[in-house]
Amino acid sequence: MLLHDLDMTRLRLLELHKLLLKVSVSKKMIKLSEIKEQLNDLSELGGFDRRTFYRDLYLLNEITNLEIEYSPKIRAYRVQRYEKLSKSELTVIINAILSARFDSEDETISLMKKIDDFAGSPKIRTTNRVKLGDGDSYKKIDFVQNAIDKQTKILFDYQKYNIDKNYEITRKDCLISPYKLVWHNDKMYLIGSYGGDVFSHYRIERICNLRETDEPVKNISDIIGYGRTFDEAEYLRKMTEVSSGKVNRVVIRFHDECLGEVIDAFGNKVRVRSNKNGTFTLDDDIFINKKLKRWIISFGSLAEVITPVNLREEVKDAMESVLSSYID
Repeated sequence: MLLHDLDMTRLRLLELHKLLLKVSVSKKMIKLSEIKEQLNDLSELGGFDRRTFYRDLYLLNEITNLEIEYSPKIRAYRVQRYEKLSKSELTVIINAILSARFDSEDETISLMKKIDDFAGSPKIRTTNRVKLGDGDSYKKIDFVQNAIDKQTKILFDYQKYNIDKNYEITRKDCLISPYKLVWHNDKMYLIGSYGGDVFSHYRIERICNLRETDEPVKNISDIIGYGRTFDEAEYLRKMTEVSSGKVNRVVIRFHDECLGEVIDAFGNKVRVRSNKNGTFTLDDDIFINKKLKRWIISFGSLAEVITPVNLREEVKDAMESVLSSYID
């Protein structure tokens, strides 16, 4: 008994899909002659027809998670399979995008729409999130990434908020060797070298007036040493909210109740040791800057800087100034 045309089409598509799935799992290529031979073995399909095969192939490429490419050089098909994102995976991705502060609300909404068109997405409110971008964040990221790929220096101006909550330029004509774009604490940063043998960091939303140059970047081995690679994770771990400064050994004694906040600031690889008396000691290489000082001061009497001496004195003086203002 002959199959109905619709049933025949379904069966043919099903068998071809099963065959191509096997190819995607094995990560090999399959020749047209092999496909023809295997489909011809299925007598209920009525034999292989080239025009029908191409139509079925196009349909599978459109409606499944298979990407089918033909290589004329070897006359074979390569098949790749893309797994669909689960609801939980989409939720994580979308919330990461919403938490990002370097873009604008319009850029976020546009990106969310693209994700929704591609994979569908949970309905999550996109408004009333903190957004600091000026609407050109993705263009800036593209510009900087292209310079990183070409290994050429870039010029830009740097801006910060003023008291009226508007951006104003505070540094002009920064000539930077760009090395990395990193996402840290919901902000996007450019890590580069302004000059000398140290790295500096710049928030993408504060960069403006980007310009190209033909000048090659400073060789990163001149900063970190020949034969070494830049360890992004280790570099970020040393910073309290990414900010430029000089790396130095810092030793601070904390009360045990502060451990969670120390790990939040420096990650779970931060070097600490218990003192067995209700305190622990942080002993690690950290960027010393104003933000670090303010962070230490926020702990009050629960933190005591041991070394370096100049940081200890600056924090002590600041604490005494705060206490005297309360007494006055």
